[in-house]
Amino acid sequence: MEPLDPDQLAAFTRRPEPGSHRITLRIGEREVNTLADLAPAPGRLLFVGLNPSPASVEAGHYHQGVSGRPFWRHVIAAGILPRGTPVATADDALSALGHGLTDLFKDPTTRDLAPDDVLRAGVGHLWQRVALWRPAAIVFLYRRAAEAVAGRPLDVPYGVLEGVALAGRPCILLPDPSAPRASIEEGVLILRNLAASLPR
Repeated sequence: MEPLDPDQLAAFTRRPEPGSHRITLRIGEREVNTLADLAPAPGRLLFVGLNPSPASVEAGHYHQGVSGRPFWRHVIAAGILPRGTPVATADDALSALGHGLTDLFKDPTTRDLAPDDVLRAGVGHLWQRVALWRPAAIVFLYRRAAEAVAGRPLDVPYGVLEGVALAGRPCILLPDPSAPRASIEEGVLILRNLAASLPR
């Protein structure tokens, strides 16, 4: 990774403002509409998805597609966000509490189509973000993202990933959004306990 100059470092660590998070990035030879990283405050949580959905990019907010919106219900059920938080702008509410959001790669797709080498290529960028942002923990929303970071198949369905860390930060995998209800409830409990362990 190229070292960052002071202006790049300031931009990289700037806390996000509410509103649309749509940006244009150069990916390979293409200009791509995608979502900006929402940097966490040090000591808060960083939630890591796989890549944005076109619905999310169009809305300018994270996790607005069919598979992404359940994440917000789980975060609300865990008490991280208050009941009644509008899902359409829940990323702004999460960011206001100091938590952050990013994706392993930024090219929007309707489904999980990324080849493994694309996911692996995103790990270095994620490591750099984590080293600069210093979150308390990294929470993966999808198994493929967590396995790309671990560099191996994971032998647990969800929970704390023993032996997996990024820049010394612990990693947690949430249940798949389509998992059985009992697994989702356990995932909500994991989130609730994780949030309760953070300094007030």
